[in-house]
Amino acid sequence: MLDVIVIGLGAMGSMTAWQAAARGASVVGIEQFPLAHSRGSSHGGSRIYRQILFEGKEYVPLARRTLDLVRGLERESGASLFTPSGGIVVGTRGGPLIEDALASATAGEVTYEYLEPDELGKRFPQHAAFDDDVAVYEPGAGVLHPEACVTAAAEAARRAGARIHAESPVRALHVADGHVEVVTGEETFTARRVVLASGAWGLDLLPGVELPLRTQRSCLAWFKARQDQGDYRPDSFPVFVRESRDLDGWGIPDVDGQGVKVGVGGTVKKRWLDRPEDNWEPPSPQDLAPTEDFCRRAFPGLDPRVAHATACMNSKTPDGDFIIGTVGGTDRVVFAGGFSGHGFKHCAAVGLVCAQLALDGRTELDIEKFSPERFKDAG
Repeated sequence: MLDVIVIGLGAMGSMTAWQAAARGASVVGIEQFPLAHSRGSSHGGSRIYRQILFEGKEYVPLARRTLDLVRGLERESGASLFTPSGGIVVGTRGGPLIEDALASATAGEVTYEYLEPDELGKRFPQHAAFDDDVAVYEPGAGVLHPEACVTAAAEAARRAGARIHAESPVRALHVADGHVEVVTGEETFTARRVVLASGAWGLDLLPGVELPLRTQRSCLAWFKARQDQGDYRPDSFPVFVRESRDLDGWGIPDVDGQGVKVGVGGTVKKRWLDRPEDNWEPPSPQDLAPTEDFCRRAFPGLDPRVAHATACMNSKTPDGDFIIGTVGGTDRVVFAGGFSGHGFKHCAAVGLVCAQLALDGRTELDIEKFSPERFKDAG
């Protein structure tokens, strides 16, 4: 009998398989698509990493542990997984985003600088800042590379003895007394516990479990700089989150020559999906229009026509917080989902948590905020 089966080898699942196998556990990881695929939520070339986390101070230990683990994985694999760039939060003086960023930095003891409007304009002239815009600069922020992280974690799991099965959809999950059975098209695996980390497909194998999850389409777009109109590389252009006046968006520097990656925030209406498969259609002009409008007004030095784009999706909870813990009235099934569009910066720590829950029944990190039980009496 195996110690643990991991279903879904995106960001969270691949890290779980790695962490469990690194402890000497017998592990099988199963992914329905090729590794590092673009059908889910763990692709797109780059993701923001920051420790100023207005989502809540409970996330800071996860983010810190993730960077430590990713740096270790870089050393083990030889792959480049993190690019430093610094990060800025741009918003109206006294506005909620800035106040939340300052509170988060203080609570998490994160090093930062407060930039007045003239300093913001001098240091980061790429931004078309309003005269009442200020910024909180975090020198330790940067860019995680999702496909590289997933691949490196899966390969590290293999080196530690895990069996990785890609392009192998799971047909059924059975929970029995003292073990679980996972059925694919080729084999049936038996283990003490299973970790279910399959993103928008997370509840498909748990028909008796009700969690308030919805899947939202989120299109990623890249923009090229106009000739001689500023430097958008990581050493000159930090990752950013911006909410000032009616501008709501985020972005990542040009880390690979493909352009500046830009997205719009939560105030922009995005499509809810009935099925994850509905997200596989290419981004339409209607999908991309809000991002082009944001880019046109926020960055005079960028060509506001999308250079290229891809569709992503987010599995969301009503409160925007993760769901991590055992579900189904048994300690045999560990569920990790509902990362609500801000999970990747925590992926390695979530993998550590899931491996500890599966192997030990407990974790060293505080995950009370993420308990599935908070939805028990909802509705």
